Amino acid sequence: MNNLCLKYFIGYKGVKWAIGALLLLLSGFAALAQPTLHKDLKKDFGAVGDGRTNDQAAFQKAADFFNQRAKTPAGTGRAVLHLPAGTYLVGEPGFGIRDDLFQLNDCRNLLILGDDSATTEIRYADSLRYGAFDPDTRLPYEAPTAWFTDRAYDVGLSTCISLQRCENVEIASLTLNGNSPRLLVGGHWGDTGIQLAADGVFVSGSRFIRLRKLAVHHFGRDGIQVLNHLAKSVADPVQEGIVLENSRFDYNGRQGLSITGVNGLRATNCSFSHTGRVVIPSLNKPLYSNPGAGIDIEPEGGYAANVRLESCRLVDNAGQALVSDRYGSGLPTTKNIVLRDCLLWGVSNWSAWVRQTDFLFENCRIYGAFVTGCALAKYATRFVGCIFEDRPYRGEPAYGQHLVYSNQEARAMSFTNCRFVGTRNYLLLAVPAAPDSASRFRLHDCAFEMDNAELPLGGTDQLTGVVFSGNTVFTNGPHRTDSLAREIVLGRAGVPGSAEVAARGSLQLRAPGCRYRLPAGLRLGQASSVIVGASSALVLSEQTGQQPALYIGPKARLTVRQGGALELPPGTRLTVAGELVLEAGARVDPAALARVQTVGRGRLRVAAPSKVKN
Repeated sequence: MNNLCLKYFIGYKGVKWAIGALLLLLSGFAALAQPTLHKDLKKDFGAVGDGRTNDQAAFQKAADFFNQRAKTPAGTGRAVLHLPAGTYLVGEPGFGIRDDLFQLNDCRNLLILGDDSATTEIRYADSLRYGAFDPDTRLPYEAPTAWFTDRAYDVGLSTCISLQRCENVEIASLTLNGNSPRLLVGGHWGDTGIQLAADGVFVSGSRFIRLRKLAVHHFGRDGIQVLNHLAKSVADPVQEGIVLENSRFDYNGRQGLSITGVNGLRATNCSFSHTGRVVIPSLNKPLYSNPGAGIDIEPEGGYAANVRLESCRLVDNAGQALVSDRYGSGLPTTKNIVLRDCLLWGVSNWSAWVRQTDFLFENCRIYGAFVTGCALAKYATRFVGCIFEDRPYRGEPAYGQHLVYSNQEARAMSFTNCRFVGTRNYLLLAVPAAPDSASRFRLHDCAFEMDNAELPLGGTDQLTGVVFSGNTVFTNGPHRTDSLAREIVLGRAGVPGSAEVAARGSLQLRAPGCRYRLPAGLRLGQASSVIVGASSALVLSEQTGQQPALYIGPKARLTVRQGGALELPPGTRLTVAGELVLEAGARVDPAALARVQTVGRGRLRVAAPSKVKN
């Protein structure tokens, strides 16, 4: 407990605040002084836990007990509900389940504890209905319209554990098994799939909730949904302390985790994987509802702020590994969303689809394509120390034609100390949402490795508004064997300065067989450097009505190595305030060199007579 220091206050309001704080402190001590109440689901509420007897009534008795206790002075004291090892069969066999299995309202200081998630399981019974069913015939009903929300046909399973307006509740060492392969699945309900309650855990209006060592799997909808609307704004300083630790939320129908409102959530060493992958035998297709993501961060009438995902796995989901879409142009509703040391692996869909604001990825492995990015430069999507790779998953190729695909959607997206490895597809198609300098993407200390045996047809690598800083390198990987020239577009036609090496930055073009095309030229900032390696070419494009420009700033250097090429179309404006160095065997048109304009201390250094390019 934090120390509370009472200071001198002047005036009635100060005295009133001090008295209130003192009472709050005393009530906290009183709660700690109360003995802990211990309850046992079998001994006190009649559960059997043999995997055959239906224990639905025992859970509802236990919930009623703690909800009633919460209304009394004793409700602030600590309590423990123990679930001994066993399999607790639940689920009413009726037409539809309307009540949550274990719904806690206004409860405080409660621990719900199993013996171990490997031995303590809450399992839904076989043959429970889920989806749209005809209310008369009780048979599955498939509506003729895509959007179908008739409540008369709504047959849901509700939620296994629901926490409403609770505080300081912990759930640990349990398995929650929705048993989706043995559901009787009806027709679609909602916009797509089955958007009816069938969740493992639901948290609403609650603070200081901790879930640890849980296995929450095979639910019809979400493993867990957090829908808190406690924050007054996206910058509300009061955080809610929702914690998920060492848990798995896998093989669910819509999401592993849905964050529809929270201020302060941390998930550590958790898995949110294989959403939408459970095949229903009677249908011979998976139970899947849109978006089918590992994690969906999508505020609904509230905010999602101060979310931190650490060492989490979002792998092989039918939808995106991570989705956070943004609709319209209203004020931001997300803030400080951080993924650190996470694995995002998109197999049949994107690894991540992010349009919301203020996302930071640190030291993440992103296998499969990341798409979009935030459209607001002030809240740009950022990557630090990440690896992007199209690595196959169990023999299946990672999804997408590029590692990063952002086509005129994002502004000021940045990559720092990131590595891009293309084993079968292209590296990036990155086109900022606007041609202005503030929207350009930033790459600092990045490495690009082309390790393709053969590229698919019809694609290209593009960085059409980019500032390079630090040391950025393009190289070949050990498996690249294709002999076809590969083109990488840097900059945007008609936008001077859309490809730039920042002051003291370094750009090394060392991947043989590559042509780095500059539709608007290239600008080298002060004391920066560019190296064009052997069998590589730096190519300025000739654009109708435009003069290509290459500017080498003061103390900057452009070096073309032996076997490398510098291609300058007629009319190129080549201004050297630093150095242009052509090593022996570098290929350049001598006529182009005659047009070099040196300014200040600029100079042209030719190690040996240059060969005219063929």
